Amino acid sequence: MQINTVRTLYATPPTAAILISTIDKNNRNNIAPFAWWNVVSKDPPLIAVSLKPTTHTYRIIKEQAEFTIGVPDPGLLDAVYLSAHLDREPDEFAKLGLTAVSALQISAPKIKECQVNIECRFRNEFECGDHILVIGEVVAVDVRDDLVHEDDAVMRKNLKPLGHLSGNKFITMEGVNLEASKPQADNKSGKE
Repeated sequence: MQINTVRTLYATPPTAAILISTIDKNNRNNIAPFAWWNVVSKDPPLIAVSLKPTTHTYRIIKEQAEFTIGVPDPGLLDAVYLSAHLDREPDEFAKLGLTAVSALQISAPKIKECQVNIECRFRNEFECGDHILVIGEVVAVDVRDDLVHEDDAVMRKNLKPLGHLSGNKFITMEGVNLEASKPQADNKSGKE
């Protein structure tokens, strides 16, 4: 059955939801969820993230030229979803029940509760329709101890990413459907 091309997104497999953390010039931390991302080069290690140019996250990345990608597990389901509904809170980590940890190579903090944290420096960007494809060069990767094999390999089969379906609906790699709690009525809808 043919579908409208506007619905292309819904005909593709879900991608893992990530949390991007940044820090602005006033030392305020920012966290936002994204699901359009991928590794695009091995040497040098580059990751591409598709961002709306109107987002606060994009503006901070352009200003500070760095960001951290946190890969949450299903235990962070509500934090992932609710992070999209914060409106530049003074302490977004505290609001989400997350812990900011100093990164190894950049200023943007890692998220302690994430199973993987990938530190990136801004490398390039490309306009792609209504989004900007931001390319970050990986400068450090921190993986939870129980996910690293003795030969320094990440045991990818043990990673538990959250696939984003739509809205507050997610899926695990095992095919378990999850639904995040909806934000309180006093929160703003959508992060810019």
